[in-house]
Amino acid sequence: MTEKMIKELIDKQAIRDVQVLYAFAIDSGSFDKLDNVFTENAIGDYSRAGCVTGVKAIKALCREALGPLTSAQHLNASHMAEIDGNVAQARCYLHVHLHRENTPGGDHLEMGGIYDDELVRTGAGWRIKQRKLTILWSEGNPEVRW
Repeated sequence: MTEKMIKELIDKQAIRDVQVLYAFAIDSGSFDKLDNVFTENAIGDYSRAGCVTGVKAIKALCREALGPLTSAQHLNASHMAEIDGNVAQARCYLHVHLHRENTPGGDHLEMGGIYDDELVRTGAGWRIKQRKLTILWSEGNPEVRW
């Protein structure tokens, strides 16, 4: 394996780690960990939930969206990344289970979709510069989330 291939594997794993840290941070309510996921001026396009600019606004939107829930579990899979120097285009599938006790119509909402990410290499490692969420399907009670 060449040095270039090893560097690419390390970068791809670091990008996956950023995408996974996002899921753990929002599911645990540790929104300040998103400082290690996004650039300061990142754009978060969350489909129906809104589009915001800046990591502070992303943290606020996530806190508002997930705060009322009893629990949330975001699962990421099928990660891919194309790296060109200090920038990358990455994508992963999303499967999320949302639960809010005592919701009229049912306590569960499940959704699947895709995160499309633009990342940049910073002095602190890879960070998401822009994230776009595309929901492909949902099942359950939308009142759990909306």
